[in-house]
Amino acid sequence: MISKIDSAIIIIYILGLLVIGWFLGKENKDQEDYFLAGRSMPWLPIGLSVAATMISANSFVGAPGWAYNAGIAPFMVNIGVPLAIFFVVYTTIPVLYHLKLTSIYEYVEKRLGISSRMLTVIGFLVNSIIQISSMVFVPALILQRITGWDLKLIVPIVVLSSIIYTLLGGIKAVIWTDAVQMVIMWCGLIFSIGLILKGIGMGFFETIAVAKESGKLAALDFSLDISKTNAFWASLFGGTIMWIRYFGFDQGQVQRILTAKSIRGVKNSFMVSAFIMNILYFLFLTIGILLFVFYKGKEFTSSNDIMIDFIVNHLPVGVVGLVIAGAFAAAMSSIDSLLNSMSTVFVKDIYERFFSKDHQEASLKMSMTVSAVWGVVIIIFTLLGFSGTTKSVLETVGSYISYISGPMCGAFFLALFTTKANDKGVTGGVVLGFFITLMFGKYAGASWIWKPAVGLVSTYSVGYLLSLILPSSKTEEEIKEYTVLGLRKKLLDSGLVEEDGVSIVPLKMDKYT
Repeated sequence: MISKIDSAIIIIYILGLLVIGWFLGKENKDQEDYFLAGRSMPWLPIGLSVAATMISANSFVGAPGWAYNAGIAPFMVNIGVPLAIFFVVYTTIPVLYHLKLTSIYEYVEKRLGISSRMLTVIGFLVNSIIQISSMVFVPALILQRITGWDLKLIVPIVVLSSIIYTLLGGIKAVIWTDAVQMVIMWCGLIFSIGLILKGIGMGFFETIAVAKESGKLAALDFSLDISKTNAFWASLFGGTIMWIRYFGFDQGQVQRILTAKSIRGVKNSFMVSAFIMNILYFLFLTIGILLFVFYKGKEFTSSNDIMIDFIVNHLPVGVVGLVIAGAFAAAMSSIDSLLNSMSTVFVKDIYERFFSKDHQEASLKMSMTVSAVWGVVIIIFTLLGFSGTTKSVLETVGSYISYISGPMCGAFFLALFTTKANDKGVTGGVVLGFFITLMFGKYAGASWIWKPAVGLVSTYSVGYLLSLILPSSKTEEEIKEYTVLGLRKKLLDSGLVEEDGVSIVPLKMDKYT
C-alpha cells in the first residue's frame, strides 16, 4: 500500500493543478480566451506544453517496457521528428498562421468544402479518443497496482481531475500546467535513473556495457523486412509521415502553437518541443535498458508491468509519490491538451457549423459544457478499449492511430499543395485511402509504422485523380491563396514577407527553418 507521505505528495500535486487552473481561468471572458488564450502566450511554455503532451504517461510506462524487450531500437520511431518539424515550419504552418484560425479544420472547408472538413474532423476526434484513453489508462494502472482499487473507480478520478482544471482555466491553464508538469516529469525521471543504478550497484557506463552485451544497444537496422517496426527505412518514411500529421495537421498541437504572440513564437515553440521531446523519449527508453540489467532479464506477463513493478516494489517512501506524480504529470499534460482541442473542434466545426443559429459563436458556458461531455466519453472508451492489453501501451496506440495518420495527411497535402484537388475528390480519396490502408494492414504482414506512408500515397493519388474527374464547386482563383504556392505569391507581391524580423512566407528559408 502507498504510504501517507506518498499519498500527500500526490494529493498536493493534484490540488496545485486545480489552483493554477482556477487562478488562470479568472481572466477568461470569451471563447477566444478559452480556446486560444487571446493569442498572447509566450513561446517557451507553449513549446514545453507540446512536448509534454507527446511524452505522456504512455512514455513514462510504455517506453521503458518497450525498451526492456526491444532495446534502444524503438527510438528509431522518432528519427522523423526533425524532418517533420522542418517540413511544417517551411511549408504549412505559415499558411495556417496567416489565416488566424481557431480550428485548423476551418481551413479544410475554406480550401475544399464541408465534406472534406467533416472527414478530417472525424479523423481527429477518433485519433484523439484513442490517444487520450491510453493516456488515462497508464496512471490508472499504477494506482490499481498500488491500491487494489477497481479501474472503474480510478479512471473517473484521473479524468475528472484533468477536466476540472481544464474547465477552470481553458487553453491557458493547459499550457502553464503542462510546463509545470514537464518539470515534475524530469524530477521523476532523474530519481528513477539514480535509484535503478543504486539498486544494480554499478555505474552508468558499466550498466550500459552489460546491456550492450545483451544486444540492447543495437539501433540501426537497414533491413527491408516490412514486418519490423524499428527498422531505419520504416521509421524514416512511415514515421516521418506520422510526425508530419502530428505537428502540422493535428488540432491538439497546432492550436497551442497558434496561441503564440507572433510567428517568431510559433517557430521557437516548435524547436523547443521537438528538442525536449526527443531527449525525454530517449531517456525513458534508457530506463528500460537499465531495468533489463536491474531485473537480470526477468520475463514479465505485460511489458507495461515492468516500470510499474519498479515503482511499487523498489522505490523508497517519498520518491514513490514523486514518481507517481511524474506519471500523473505525463498523463494530465496530455489529457488536458487533447480534451481542450476536442472541445474546440466540436464547438467550431460541428456545433457552430450545424446547430448554432446563424453560425453564431458559442458561449463560454457551452464550450465548457462540451469539455465535460468529452470527459465522460473518454472514461467509457478507456475502460472498454485498453483493459487487458499486454503489449507496450505505446506500441498499441501507435498501431491504432496508424490507420488514420496517412489519410489525414493526404487530405491536407491535396489541399495545400495542389489547385486541382476539390471537395468531392478529396472525400473519395480519404475514404478509399483509409480502406486501402486497412487492407494493407490486414494482408501485407507489415508493421504498423508503414501504414501512414501507405495511407498518404493512396489518399493523395486517388484524391487527385478523382478531383480531375469530378466537378469542383470552387474556382481556381478562389482557392489559390489557401495553397502554399498561392499564399507565397500573394505575400511576395504585397511585400509582406516578415513579422518581427521573422519570415512569414511559405518555402522561405530562415534561421529557424
